[in-house]
Amino acid sequence: MQIVEAGNFEIYNIKSNKIPIILNCNAFGSGEHETTKSCLDIISSIDLYGKKVLDIGSGTGILSFASLKKGADCAVCFDISLEACINLKENANYNCLNNIYTICSTIDAIKSNFDVIFANIYSNIILCNIKKIDDLLNKKGLLIASGINYEYNFEIRNEFTKLGYETLKTMFLEDYVTMVLKK
Repeated sequence: MQIVEAGNFEIYNIKSNKIPIILNCNAFGSGEHETTKSCLDIISSIDLYGKKVLDIGSGTGILSFASLKKGADCAVCFDISLEACINLKENANYNCLNNIYTICSTIDAIKSNFDVIFANIYSNIILCNIKKIDDLLNKKGLLIASGINYEYNFEIRNEFTKLGYETLKTMFLEDYVTMVLKK
């Protein structure tokens, strides 16, 4: 990508076959971390048209932005960090996205159901919230879970399997695991 600066402007010359996402990174989710990259790879390969997305631990909002730009109807993002939520709203404005909702709270504040849930968070947080995640995901919905340490991979898959989930994909990254589960 070529960046041209002129006055107060930065012009980005992006590739014509790529979907641009603009970020001011004051929170986790710059796109450089292996877990974020793996989630973006998955978003690139699945149909999100008309879907309602939940982003657990949303950070900058990068996964929601990618989902919306791939056709999702709306995205609900939450993070426990007020700084991350403020940064997400700024980033949503940079990307001209208005069908995105930000909640600064815990998972208990979410009262809707979703077609796709992203949980790019620590393994122990996923384990502590399996029942709540299951309650929030629509039947036949997709859960993309990442940030999972190798030692928790089996336990997390096993807990979701007990609830009737099917493992569609498991990606073993350098330090973490990313998985796609279908309810």
